[in-house]
Amino acid sequence: MPYSMTGFGYTVKSYDEYQIEVRIKSLNNKGIDISVKGPREILFFLDLDVRNTVKSFFERGSFQIYLNIKYTQPKILLNLDNLKKALESVNMMMDQLGLNPSDDKKYEISSALASEFEEETVDETIKSRIIQAVKESCLSLKEERKKEGEKLIKDIEERLEIIENNLSIVEKEKDEIIQKAKQKITEKVKELLGEEYSERAFIEATLLADKMDITEEIVRLRSHLQRFRELIKQDKPVGRKMDFLCQEMHREINTMGNKMPDFSPYTVEMKTQLEKIRQQVQNIE
Repeated sequence: MPYSMTGFGYTVKSYDEYQIEVRIKSLNNKGIDISVKGPREILFFLDLDVRNTVKSFFERGSFQIYLNIKYTQPKILLNLDNLKKALESVNMMMDQLGLNPSDDKKYEISSALASEFEEETVDETIKSRIIQAVKESCLSLKEERKKEGEKLIKDIEERLEIIENNLSIVEKEKDEIIQKAKQKITEKVKELLGEEYSERAFIEATLLADKMDITEEIVRLRSHLQRFRELIKQDKPVGRKMDFLCQEMHREINTMGNKMPDFSPYTVEMKTQLEKIRQQVQNIE
């Protein structure tokens, strides 16, 4: 069954040193659009991986992804090598500026620089755990989109049935309507031109009947309805195909209404239901 494009996924993964939180919100979109927000040091290394992970789960939708890491204890990222490099840079800078700060002050500045350098790296374990959390959020979102899709399909199926019922009435009564129209024009021609023009009246009536015939439109509309129901049974993205079928069905219904105005109550009802189906289809992946 087709999936909706709207939904929400959420995952929290707790570890000894930190907690990873991932939230994904999706809305309808003609293609796929992904926005990722989170700590700068995470996005610098993982933005592309996060996007590719989402694309592996979904083909359509607008996705807003929020990543966050909450540390349960202070981060100790400073290492000796980075501290030495930072201290060398500070000493060089102080010499150039002609300053002579205390050793404590030099250490304070060096530690800050070294810590900032460490902030620019993300541990490989953290990376893999974040991506795993993104995958779990995608699964959560996918399940919600599935449930929402079931609701949309239920509504669509009810409206398809209304269209089919109205179409059956049109199909059942069309021949009688055409026959009455032929009889009416035959009598009108005879009344205006006399009995000697009965053959002309027959020809005019036949031409009118041909113009009013909606057999082809009925056949095509039934074919589109059948195809639509086949798409409903598929477990892959079919939203674009459904949207195309809605356009085709609207064309057939509109033609029927133009050819046979007597059926306007039925064709108007069919178009009304079809428009509501089309609106629902915009949310189907």
